[in-house]
Amino acid sequence: MKNVLIDKVRNATGRVLGQPPVQRFRKQHPKLSAFVAGRFDTSSFIGLPLTLIVLAAGGNIALLSQLTESVLEAEWVVRMDKEFTAMLYNVRTEWLSKVLLLFTRLCDREGVFIIGGVVTLVLLLQKHWLAICAFWFTLGGVGLSVQFGKDFVSRARPADVAYYTVAHFSFPSGHSTTAIAMFGLLAYLLYLHYQERWQRRLVVWVAIILILTIGFSRIYLGVHYLSDVLAGFLLGALWLLVGISVIEVMRYRRRRYADLHQR
Repeated sequence: MKNVLIDKVRNATGRVLGQPPVQRFRKQHPKLSAFVAGRFDTSSFIGLPLTLIVLAAGGNIALLSQLTESVLEAEWVVRMDKEFTAMLYNVRTEWLSKVLLLFTRLCDREGVFIIGGVVTLVLLLQKHWLAICAFWFTLGGVGLSVQFGKDFVSRARPADVAYYTVAHFSFPSGHSTTAIAMFGLLAYLLYLHYQERWQRRLVVWVAIILILTIGFSRIYLGVHYLSDVLAGFLLGALWLLVGISVIEVMRYRRRRYADLHQR
């Protein structure tokens, strides 16, 4: 699938570059043309992959901004949140609450440090210094941005439905942000490590199930609204893109440095 997409982009780019107006522009502005062409290079991460990541990040920020504005100003979003929370509260069971609480604990502060410590130890043994830096840089960014978002919006948590007591504000969900950033980045690292297709698919699906379960648990346990979790997913996805970009750009620079010293 990936190769098919790259081939289609490469063919489309070739057709565009072959047009007479484009060729004239390239002759008149060679440096600018080279820079633009480089953004669509499918053989390097700093080409088309990074371009797509930047576009995805831009779209992500736009959606997150719109959602934040809706939570602050749109009554229908607030009403939908409260109705969805009340619906889950009415069907809540003790056994499922205890199960989901176990999942939600994975993204508590203690859970993050335990998982992060194990991941760091494994990466240290394999001397993956760049991955360690990217991992903790991403989680640090998650923590700071979630704190800023909570203080900025200052949204109270759902009233009288929480399964357990949680302090501080509600929007965005820190657990949801952490889940998609942390487990998403771990899935990416494992995806690079494994070569078999079934192994990669398993990694991706396990990560997706974990992320969605943790996000759902926050609403089911009555400590977040639906829009809190959606905002957390958007913010977490943004930091996931940042973490992947850090890893790949540093890998690119390291390969380029090695190639220069081999000549």
